[in-house]
Amino acid sequence: MEINQNPLELLTIKVQETVADTQNLASEIADKVEENAALVTSWIASAPSSIISAGTIAAEEAFKIAHNIRFENLPSNLQLKFARAGVRDGMRNVLEAAKVFESIPAQISAKGPEAVRNFCQDKDWSHIQSRVNGGGDEAANGIFEYFWVNRARGGKNMTAKELAAAKQVLAAAAFKAAVAEIVGAVAKGAIAAAVIELVFSILENSLLCVEGKITQSQLVEQVGTATAKAGIASGAITGILLTVCMLFPPIAGVLGAAAVPLAVAGIGLMGIRAWEIFCHGDRLFNITEQAQKFLGINEPIVEIKS
Repeated sequence: MEINQNPLELLTIKVQETVADTQNLASEIADKVEENAALVTSWIASAPSSIISAGTIAAEEAFKIAHNIRFENLPSNLQLKFARAGVRDGMRNVLEAAKVFESIPAQISAKGPEAVRNFCQDKDWSHIQSRVNGGGDEAANGIFEYFWVNRARGGKNMTAKELAAAKQVLAAAAFKAAVAEIVGAVAKGAIAAAVIELVFSILENSLLCVEGKITQSQLVEQVGTATAKAGIASGAITGILLTVCMLFPPIAGVLGAAAVPLAVAGIGLMGIRAWEIFCHGDRLFNITEQAQKFLGINEPIVEIKS
């Protein structure tokens, strides 16, 4: 025989079950957040040089990018090249010449004048609407494409298919330049952080080994782990920052402005860490006292008057 449960009692049980499930879920989420936060904190604490190295190198690279993508920073011979590109008689004004330069993907110009020269070696600035059909020399009526394609077209207007092909060439060149720049910066960031961390980690762990707190095998393991973490973290952070700059070059100016304060902060943090290592070593080996004896410096004798 079936007993009908009180609806209110049934609802109360369901609410209690839901609250319990929600609390369990919240507890699991909190544990995961705490675990991940602890992992990130541990990672940063074990390799502080990675953050500073990555930030400084990325900021320096961003500063170069911000400088290179500006027309006024080009050498005068390159400025003249863009003023005369595709023009038979005379030359463009500075504003139009700058627009022609800016039609080159910023990812290419970001690498500097030499990269711009290499890009232009096998390309013409081609008229979309040909000159014989009334097209002008303004920057909006042209695009860079391979010179043999442009010259084979003669006096015809560029077709939609040809325009799309020229844009594809620019996109491919931009992607290649961006990847090369990012890979180079990642390698530089990883190496810089790894070298710095290697030096500091050897000093720190050697002192712990002298104290008997760790064995020689643990020393080697901890130095290797800290160095690898620093290199990987620095390379990853540098890569992320440079990827943002290469995808959105105008942002490079903002990040580039941080180069000096980041470098100062980095030197400061490295100085603090070096001082802590020195104090640790001084406690073990009386470095200060030995140095005073070597230099003939004696501590002043304080007379106590009765």
